[in-house]
Parts: sequence; structure tokens; C-alpha cells
Amino acid sequence: MNSALLLEMIRMGGPVSRAELARQSGLTKPTVSSLVADMMERGIVVEDGAGEPDARGGKPPTMLRFDAGGGALAAVEIGSAQVRIWLADLDGNLMDSQNCAIRPARGAEHVLDALCAGVQDLLSRGRGRRRKLRCISVAAPGRVDARTGTVLEAGNVFHWRNVEVRRTLAKRFGVETLVENDVNLAALGEMHAGLAGGVRNFVLIRLGTGIGAGLVLGGQLYQGTHWAAGEIAHMVFDRATAPADGTIDRGLLESAIASDQILQRVSTARAGAGEMAGADLAAELAEAMRHDDPVAARVLDELAEKLSIAVADLAAVIDPELIVLSGDVFALVKDRIQELVGRVIPWPMRVELSALGADAALIGAMGAAKSLAHDLICDLGRN
Repeated sequence: MNSALLLEMIRMGGPVSRAELARQSGLTKPTVSSLVADMMERGIVVEDGAGEPDARGGKPPTMLRFDAGGGALAAVEIGSAQVRIWLADLDGNLMDSQNCAIRPARGAEHVLDALCAGVQDLLSRGRGRRRKLRCISVAAPGRVDARTGTVLEAGNVFHWRNVEVRRTLAKRFGVETLVENDVNLAALGEMHAGLAGGVRNFVLIRLGTGIGAGLVLGGQLYQGTHWAAGEIAHMVFDRATAPADGTIDRGLLESAIASDQILQRVSTARAGAGEMAGADLAAELAEAMRHDDPVAARVLDELAEKLSIAVADLAAVIDPELIVLSGDVFALVKDRIQELVGRVIPWPMRVELSALGADAALIGAMGAAKSLAHDLICDLGRN
């Protein structure tokens, strides 16, 4: 506890002298000197020149600062077509990044092999070389048991069941690894660096090849009894569409409005004439609307209807201060979502587009890695 206290003081208030640390913490000077010596030995605190002598004069004190370069953090996002990796120093300052193409149809082992190769490559080149990797934070798809770091199930393009991501990475790199649902980490990213700063109750809805929500209640991430909080892909709008046997891979809402499903319906409706390329669905839909394309108009009407109902229902059930919409397609239907929420929710409710865009989950993962590394550094028995 004393080590954690001093480290936080040095990290947030440095450069600072040993005498000032003793004064602010209430610890004795010998205790402060001993703990500082240990932190210096472990390469997380360094001396940073001389400070100003006090009013009584005397020898100028030696100042101390946190050494963010004393290690590296890795933040990872597993997407439907690539793994994105950020490498940062201990303050979360980005040093390097890499995107690794993947083919989820080849299975979890292929995806995790690509992830590990990407992290290793970043560590071996440029500014990452010779830095000690402190921890890894992974934004993973699907329903994730954050205690064990296991993806319990991920439908969509992955078809994963009980994939032990944390165990695989910890074995490969020998460091603590945190694994959390990607939308949950996107919500944390929005809380720490986006629109939700200072907001204690909010929901982030993310739409891409899948759809999900991250719930922050009372300033804390809410994960649910079965690690399924925010799995709005399984929302039901029409009883007749529910499968008789109770099994569905992607969920009813996701099967209707996920970006790949929208693209397929538009291409099918056009019967092979002028199909969309799919590289930027939102941009292509917007362009089609500018040319009064009736197919695009019908698709956007359906998308707006279902998303508006989902957002309004979440607003009624959770009563958040803010609902953040993350995904390029939301820009095309935000006004209609806000209009319905304004009509049916009789209390103030903000519905806004994400300020972080596609980087939200990585920003949240890096924040989680930074917090975990700080805890590990302060725990002498584990680090």
C-alpha cells in the first residue's frame, strides 16, 4: 500500500523530492528512501536532476519522476478482418502499431497466432525493442468471461466456443493478460477519452458486422450474470421471427441490421446491377441516397426503425444520462433515432455519435492495460 501510494504521488506529481514525498504521505524518510530505492531498482522511477532548495537553503534535493519508458503495454482489438495492436509506454503513450490481416473462418488458433506474431513483431522493432512487456489487454468479440479471459461464445464470423485467449497469451508472453468484450472496452474508452467523461450512467451501442452495447452504471462497467449485459443482438421485435428450437447464431436484431446483412440485401435487391463494393458501407449508402436510390432508402428506413426502437427501449429500462452511437452507419440514422427517443421518453436523454470512432475499443483496452500495469508494478510479490 505504501509503495502504491508513493508511486501514484510520483507519477501524478513528479518531479518530486524524497522529502516532499515523506511530508505528503506521512511516511518516515527512511521508509520513503527504502521504497524509492526499490522502485528505482525495478526501473519504474528515476532521478531527474536537482530541485530548488527550501527556504532554509542547504543542498538542493534530488528530484524523482516516474519512468514511463520502463516497460511497454500492448492493447489489442480482434476484429472481423484484422487484429489491431497498439504498443505504448507505461503512461499509455503510443509508440507503435500494427494491423494483422486474419481469416476468422480458419479458426481461433489462426487468429491468436496472428495476434501473438503481431505483438512479438512490435516488441522486436523500433521503440519497442528491449522494453519489458508488462501486460496485454485484449478487446475480444462475443460473450467474454473477464475473470478467466475466455471467450465463451462469439457467433457472427467467428463461431468460437470457450476459447481461452488469456491462457494462450499468458503462456506465450509470460505476462498478465486482461480479456474483455470489445464493446465493453469501447464504452470504457468513451468514458475516459470521449463524450462520456464524468458521466456515471451511460450506454454505448456499437454497430458493424455485429451489434452490442456497453453499459456503465454508477461509474462502473456492468457485465451481467452470464457476462451477457448489452448483448442487444438478441433483442426481439417480432415473435414470429424467433426460431422454434431456440437456437440462433447471431441474434435476431444482428441478423437484420449488421453491416454484412445490409450489404447482402442491397446487392440482392439490385439483382446484380450496380452492386455496392462494401469497402465503406455507410459512404456508399449515403451516396445512393443522394441519387434517390429506392433500395438504399428502404434499407435505411428498416435500419432506422429497428435501431430507434432498441435505443428507446434501452433508455426506458436503464435511464442513462447518455447513449453513445458508435459506427459509421449511425450518422445516416441518428436524427431519426433522436426523434423517436424524444417522442417516447418523457425525461431528458442525450443521444450522440461517438467522439472516438473506430478507435474506442483500443483506447479502452489501453486504459485497462495502463491500470493493470500500475497495479502489477505496486505488487512486489507479483512483479
